[in-house]
Amino acid sequence: RLAGYLAPQKARFLAVGILAVASTVFSIFGPKILGMATTKIAEGVMAPVPHVDFRYIGNILLLMILLYAVSFATGYVMSYIMAGVAQKTVYIMRNEVKEKLDRLPLKYFDGRTHGEILSRVTNDMDTIASTLQQSLTQLITSCVTIAGILIMMFSISPFMTLIALVTLPVCTLLTVAIAKRSRKYFAGQQKHLGELNGHVEEMYTGHKIIKAFGCEKESIEKFRKVNEELYRTGWKAQFMSGIIMPALNLVNNLGYVFVCIIG
Repeated sequence: RLAGYLAPQKARFLAVGILAVASTVFSIFGPKILGMATTKIAEGVMAPVPHVDFRYIGNILLLMILLYAVSFATGYVMSYIMAGVAQKTVYIMRNEVKEKLDRLPLKYFDGRTHGEILSRVTNDMDTIASTLQQSLTQLITSCVTIAGILIMMFSISPFMTLIALVTLPVCTLLTVAIAKRSRKYFAGQQKHLGELNGHVEEMYTGHKIIKAFGCEKESIEKFRKVNEELYRTGWKAQFMSGIIMPALNLVNNLGYVFVCIIG
């Protein structure tokens, strides 16, 4: 469905993809070129008469600065274009939501709180915007980074690369396992957020009625229950998603240790 919304802006989206590839490729080549300077220093130190070719190393450093500058520039332009793509897409979505709300029968609004409905237009749309602007470009750059780094690694040492690749299935399984458990908590978080917004909005607009009928305690109790549910699901969602990186770092560090030992 998102692809359908992005289709009218396919030219800009294609430009984002090309810039993401360019930015990642330039940053990938950096360590490879830097390794040439390290090798030159090592050769100079190990020579019968130790010396360091500073002119060669200076040229390497200038090339590194140029590479990273180009990588930064392409990354900046990519983020700028993607911000426009994301906001334009969400702008169209908001208009569609507004048109849909205009067509809905009154019984739909009678069966839901105003805050819950508004949460669709504000919180949910903001979530989609941040996903398009950050996660989508990260997905493109990550795929290119994986491909580029694999090529660089195989060019250095195929055997060592195979040892490092053993960690990838473990990382994938860990991520999938954690994501499956966190998904329901994120869905619950958005649901309870809508309920809380709806309750607060109704309590403020109907403040005189609540006071007149003495419903303060019931109102506070409902707020407390919904807020507690939001806290519970939000905490679990953030915790489950937060342990992905430490778990992956553990696996990556173990892989690094094995590479060091065997190397």
